[in-house]
Amino acid sequence: MKLSYSKKILILSALVFIGVVVLDVIFTNLLLNKIIGINDKVKQLTISSQERERNFILQDLVTSTKTERIKLEQSFVGVGDINTAEFIRSLELLAKSYSVTLVIKSVGYEPVPEMASSEVVSLIKFKVNVIGKWDNVYGFLGKMENLSKVAMVTGVTFDANAGFEGGKNQSKSWSADIDFSVVKLKR
Repeated sequence: MKLSYSKKILILSALVFIGVVVLDVIFTNLLLNKIIGINDKVKQLTISSQERERNFILQDLVTSTKTERIKLEQSFVGVGDINTAEFIRSLELLAKSYSVTLVIKSVGYEPVPEMASSEVVSLIKFKVNVIGKWDNVYGFLGKMENLSKVAMVTGVTFDANAGFEGGKNQSKSWSADIDFSVVKLKR
């Protein structure tokens, strides 16, 4: 059985067509895998460049806000008892500059009510007594309220005491019981 010329061409054409289809499927698969790989690398590069850009922005923020961060940090009593002692010493120096006697009655720690579970800040509650002339006591109180570290004055009670020396009535001395709180950093 001899195949005619047209049948041979038909079979050869069918084999070439099947070969082209198989090669097309293989090529398309390879091309799709390469495209997916390229897309993954583009996504990784995009994410990496976004992270780098965020890092640069964060570095710029850190350097540009240094003075603001220092100012904010100065609004709190620092970590440790040494910083608490320094704050008390600054109160004593302030009292001395106003010529009043400062007596610290109590110092206590408690969590900030709005942030009871905070691991960052707590309140130090002070109860102090200040004794001196009216202008000095009142000036000390005004200056103390404006200290950057004082968070809240919760109570002030004034009392006038007449001073007697040698039977002569001297000028009145005043005493003020002051309750106030400052915010202390825990870490």
